[in-house]
Amino acid sequence: MAGLHLNMEAQELEAIFMVHADPDKARHLMKFFKTGIGQYGYGDQFLGLPVPVTRSLIKPFRKKLDLSAFDELLNSPWHEIRLASLFLMVEEANAMLKTKNPSGLQSLVELYDRRLERANNWDLVDLSAYNIMGAYWRCAKTSSEERQRFLKAWADSGNLWRERAAIVSTNALIRLGNFEETFRLAEYFIDNPQDLIHKAIGWMLREVGKKNLDALRIFLSKHHERLPRTALRYAIERMAAEERKKWMIK
Repeated sequence: MAGLHLNMEAQELEAIFMVHADPDKARHLMKFFKTGIGQYGYGDQFLGLPVPVTRSLIKPFRKKLDLSAFDELLNSPWHEIRLASLFLMVEEANAMLKTKNPSGLQSLVELYDRRLERANNWDLVDLSAYNIMGAYWRCAKTSSEERQRFLKAWADSGNLWRERAAIVSTNALIRLGNFEETFRLAEYFIDNPQDLIHKAIGWMLREVGKKNLDALRIFLSKHHERLPRTALRYAIERMAAEERKKWMIK
């Protein structure tokens, strides 16, 4: 039956979040996350809970929710409840990595992939993508070919949130000193019209620069003239002023 809660823990979490709703803060968040007509977050609904409050409210539910509960919470119309589900999924992924549970992580990733459209704003993608995927890739010791196929499916999806998840997920690889997928996707998205993709590209390129500035410079020497200006500004943000000026000249 539509609307029937099948998971008591999920139902309890939702009830607690509703009690803490703040309509005034909700209106501010709706503006901040661009929920107006024609904006990227159009139609999203907020309870008005700051992130620290959300993190505090989920504490009693740690290690108590299963995949069906995560799935149910991701179906919520409320942004903060979907955020709560993703926070708990990240904690579950990290716990499975510690206990070396690749099959459990695979099931979690399958749910994440199936429901990724419900991570339908940049904050939801950014807090979850590289944490969940990184835990799985490390635990399952996936090959570069497998990772590339997975990320290509997201990149080719035509869905803004899957596209952003593809590039942001590479942060997990950057932290391991692997920049290949970041560079490949940055080039793939070079003509993408979405500002949120430009920002994600620049962010990941900046992360590469933190690890290996020469590798970033080599990429920029080939592509800086075509990179969206927002992406380029993000990418070179930590460089000295004179070098930043050089890269911004077409």
